[in-house]
Amino acid sequence: MKKLISFSFLTVFFVVCCSPVFAQTSRKSAIKQIDLHCKKVETFTRKYKSPQLIFADTSDYTENSKPKWKKFASEKVLEKFREEKETYSIAYNWRKNDKIIRSNFTLFSPSGDWAKYVYLYFREDGTLAKAESELKTFYGNFIVLNDIYFNAKGEILKKTTKYLDLKTEKPRKPSEDDFANNGDNFKSVEFYKKTDKLPFAFLLKRQKN
Repeated sequence: MKKLISFSFLTVFFVVCCSPVFAQTSRKSAIKQIDLHCKKVETFTRKYKSPQLIFADTSDYTENSKPKWKKFASEKVLEKFREEKETYSIAYNWRKNDKIIRSNFTLFSPSGDWAKYVYLYFREDGTLAKAESELKTFYGNFIVLNDIYFNAKGEILKKTTKYLDLKTEKPRKPSEDDFANNGDNFKSVEFYKKTDKLPFAFLLKRQKN
């Protein structure tokens, strides 16, 4: 009986001690697979000279304005539209087997004080695998780089943030004033956990129907 109790205790002890190690190994493996997937997506999208789908928010840049996403036939058509009215949120997209696998967002302000580039990599099932973000802001002269990895359930596996000097591109630690002057834009990353949650997804559904 004592041997049975001792064996059971050792089994439980082994499971408790090793579970974090197994979880960490599994997470590293998942991240490695995501990086491999992103490289394949990049290789695929490089085959195209221009994005396959282009959308832009044509609403006014105000707090109370509602988004008005519109599809554009090409980059030239979008640029011609912007000669008359600026668009501050643009999304360039690539798809494979009629499904979006990559969406690149360009976001900026009317003042030109900052610009943010968000690169989203999606799995074939439409779930977000990785979000990369690059913010360039003149408020403190910073570059903020974010990488976020997601599992198929939408849970964050890993997140890294780097702060660089805008001019030298060398690591630089922001102050409390830097965070205050830049607001949520300094820390936030715009991402969508599924392709059907993209702000212009309704236009794709309308096109299919």
